[in-house]
Amino acid sequence: MPFLIPILLGFLPCLTTTNQGCDLAQFGSGAGASVAEGTYRLLDVEGSFAQSNAVAFRRQVEGARETANLKAELRVLEGGDGGAIVFLSTADYGVQGPAPFAPEWTAPNFAGSLAVGIDVHNPKDEDPFRGHGNYQGLPQREVSLHFDGRELVKRVTETEFRGDWAALEISMRGVPGGSEVSVTIGESKVYDAYFVAGMLPYESRLVMGASTLGDAATEFDVRGVQLTYGEVAETPRPAIHFQVFNHVLTDNSKTAFQAEVELPPANWEFGRVILTLQIHDGGDSWDEWDRNGTVSVWDDEGNKHTIVPFITSYRTECFWQVDVTAFRPWLAGKTKFEVAAGTGFYKNLGFMMSVDLDFHHGKPELAGEHRAPFQVIPLWEGTANYGSDDAPFGNVFQPILGVPSTSEAARIVTFVTGHSQIGEFTPSSRSLQVQTGATNVDGSKKSESSYFNNTLWKTDCYLNPNRPQGGTWKYSRAGWAPGDVVSPWVIDPNRYFPMGETVDLSYVSEPYDFSDLPEADRPDAGTIGAANQVVSSYLVLYDKGEGLVPAPVLRVTSVTGNSSAANAGILAGDYLASYNGNAIDSVDQLTAAKAAAIEAGRKMAKIVVYRGAERLDLEMATGQMGVALSAR
Repeated sequence: MPFLIPILLGFLPCLTTTNQGCDLAQFGSGAGASVAEGTYRLLDVEGSFAQSNAVAFRRQVEGARETANLKAELRVLEGGDGGAIVFLSTADYGVQGPAPFAPEWTAPNFAGSLAVGIDVHNPKDEDPFRGHGNYQGLPQREVSLHFDGRELVKRVTETEFRGDWAALEISMRGVPGGSEVSVTIGESKVYDAYFVAGMLPYESRLVMGASTLGDAATEFDVRGVQLTYGEVAETPRPAIHFQVFNHVLTDNSKTAFQAEVELPPANWEFGRVILTLQIHDGGDSWDEWDRNGTVSVWDDEGNKHTIVPFITSYRTECFWQVDVTAFRPWLAGKTKFEVAAGTGFYKNLGFMMSVDLDFHHGKPELAGEHRAPFQVIPLWEGTANYGSDDAPFGNVFQPILGVPSTSEAARIVTFVTGHSQIGEFTPSSRSLQVQTGATNVDGSKKSESSYFNNTLWKTDCYLNPNRPQGGTWKYSRAGWAPGDVVSPWVIDPNRYFPMGETVDLSYVSEPYDFSDLPEADRPDAGTIGAANQVVSSYLVLYDKGEGLVPAPVLRVTSVTGNSSAANAGILAGDYLASYNGNAIDSVDQLTAAKAAAIEAGRKMAKIVVYRGAERLDLEMATGQMGVALSAR
């Protein structure tokens, strides 16, 4: 049971001095923010436009915390612009004092800080090429997550919260490689354990801000604010970082780059593996169109597999951090990578891209349990051509028979993007069937099936954080968006995967449905038949990870001849895991461990090194080792 520290901010005094309660800050017109009887009124209710106000609390607890939870009530009206709740980094902005300036509080991008933006002003805009793009006229109740100066994601809430007091809850929990963030407003669970890569637990203080626009106004009130913190978080071990591609530039003659990287052995334990992909400003060499892009790896049999499909933007720089932990069985040892994106026919135009990997220490989890991926089985890969209504996309989606299920858990991960006029701009209904052959008491077989249904369609392209763009980036599409990585269809079929048996898998795409269109507007059979889908689908098998070992980080880069290390058999390239029973993650820790051994009068020290996947238990004389070390 975590130790919790409740802090009731709603009952603290809020004065204009920095040594009591909080600070009120005004950046625009109007009378500014006010507080009365535990209610924080962020905007001037007299209707003044171009307001920007904030309330900043001083730090309430010291140190980074494993968890943090905020509960309050929020009242915001229709209109514009909106506001934000910010967990402001004290390392970047101090432990007290007024809030920093935000040009728009619906875009609260602050260094080192998590923020939740609440935007109630995004009116319908049917211009296909300009503006921020709510061309469908969807409800203007958008909630976004921001971290370290960047918007990560934005969603429309399922239910209405504008107009009256609505419950607000924001929670954070540190996990390997970042934090899980949940946000509930009113009846909408907007984010449920959304993973924010790189957001390790940090010391923060609460800030609330709101703003209006020159042509729209709203009210933004918060009351009953309660903050609850968990225990002090341990400092995480440093991630092991690998640069795979650095600002490589494709063009019409070279649309892909390849590289080999020596990654940690498969038996080293990591809680999460994060791939960072960037599209940089390519200047005059930047292709202006949206193109298919992929990050791929080769398996041990020499087969290439796409693990991060993406679509390039209309000349907007892009930054993505993608959880690729499921592909850890392929991300081990000497690994061959490819990054590809390009036109193939526009002379001297392409995309400048970078790819990095970070291996974060910890125990891998699946659905809250300790589970590690140990095998990835390709299911369906390639470009599926529609063909006809009798067997849509059947050239790729052939049934997969006899898939092994001897694992603790399984997950099916499917990436699909649609292309051609129909394939790109028409929803595609699909289902996945899991069929098992159970044994009756008389020895006969009976068949049991389960279906998972889904529609390949994405309606929130206009909320893509990599906005605005040129072109028709805002339009809904079949499973993807310009300037975005492709989100997979993830299925957890574990109850249908009996231990020790095999299962049959079938992916079924239904014929396109144009019944809602006037007959004269329906596409002909040839246009429909030209549709295609680019597919990468995998079955990931998990076990308890009992054979995994904590990954070392201190690498031996050189060994002096006839030194203690050389006499013990240590080689350049080995990793030092422990010294005399002490885990070693840094040179400072090694220095302290050596000093403790000498002070205890030891002549010899036991050390553990790893040479690739092999563990070596060695002994060496205490004192100078005769090695050069670097932390990966």
